[in-house]
Amino acid sequence: MHKKDDTALAIFIGAVVFLALEAAVYYGLVTWLVPTDPEVEEQGGSIVRNWNKVMSFILIYLVVLIGAMLAASSQVPRAYRKHVLFWFYLSLPTLFVLLVLAFS
Repeated sequence: MHKKDDTALAIFIGAVVFLALEAAVYYGLVTWLVPTDPEVEEQGGSIVRNWNKVMSFILIYLVVLIGAMLAASSQVPRAYRKHVLFWFYLSLPTLFVLLVLAFS
């Protein structure tokens, strides 16, 4: 019974840390990357107007994500590393959701 309680607590803590990291990275990148010069907006955009911003968003997001995964996997006990990988794999499709939210 103790093992089941520890696993549930690990999943809960992982979810809280995951949501906090995703929110912090999203708001940090949106406030830093997304705003554009008003003159560029008035001229109308081209098809690839936000290409550099999207690529920067993806690369910075992945750097933060991989860094957080490496730091977390080195700090948690071996039994809980599968939970770290679960949250890492969950954050990859979350990237596309955040891109749509940021650039739509």
